[in-house]
Amino acid sequence: MSDRNFDDLAHRFKKRIYGGLKGDIRLAVLNRDLMPLLQDCDGELTVVDAGGGQGQFALDLAEAGHRVWIADISASMLELAREQVAARQLEPRVTLLQQSLQTLAADTSVPRADLLLCHAVLEWLEQPAAAVQHLAESVRPGGYLSLTFYNRRALEFRLLQRGSLRQLDRNKDSGLWGGHPGSLTPQNPLLPEEVMDWVAQSGMSIIAHSGIRCFHDFMTPEMRDKLPPAAIVEKELEYSRIDPYRQLARYVHLLVRK
Repeated sequence: MSDRNFDDLAHRFKKRIYGGLKGDIRLAVLNRDLMPLLQDCDGELTVVDAGGGQGQFALDLAEAGHRVWIADISASMLELAREQVAARQLEPRVTLLQQSLQTLAADTSVPRADLLLCHAVLEWLEQPAAAVQHLAESVRPGGYLSLTFYNRRALEFRLLQRGSLRQLDRNKDSGLWGGHPGSLTPQNPLLPEEVMDWVAQSGMSIIAHSGIRCFHDFMTPEMRDKLPPAAIVEKELEYSRIDPYRQLARYVHLLVRK
């Protein structure tokens, strides 16, 4: 297994992960969790988006007046980011870099981050535990890491719901979880308890822990269509920090401090 490059799926990734109600829920949780940090900051933050792809969240921070570096191995993803940078006239505040998150700490042209973003990246890497250590090295002392990752518990529960018991056993035995080559199911979904251990081993402390899409994905499309999107987002926020709902969220968000 090798680290996943999204050159072939850039536009689909934009639509499926960041578009529509899924994207609204993701944005609401991230904004809520990061609000205290952003409100209390004194002046411009140095923001680095590791594996940032199209930079949706990072570009909002640039628009708010912060200095942003977006790094990704995918040229196609970065081209989509470049289009948005130009459309929003953010060129003075945004630098795009085609490089992996593992190389950022050693790159003297990239400053240590006040806020390092790493959203939906770890689950696509061959060595996610080592990546967490690289991320910690890219954060300045006292700085923050905003980390989201695909929750393996949610995928296990989905297979149980569907009665796909043999597939679940095969996936657990083989360690291979990804679908067909065009699938957005990651190859290495992560157990939250393991990621929390990696964070602790890297010398960082968890400040906030939230679930993203705690119940959205378990609703039928017919039921979702009947409800106002704002009502679903409101309830997702309400339950995003309450177990057991948080434990079954499709993604987990950890805000950690070095």
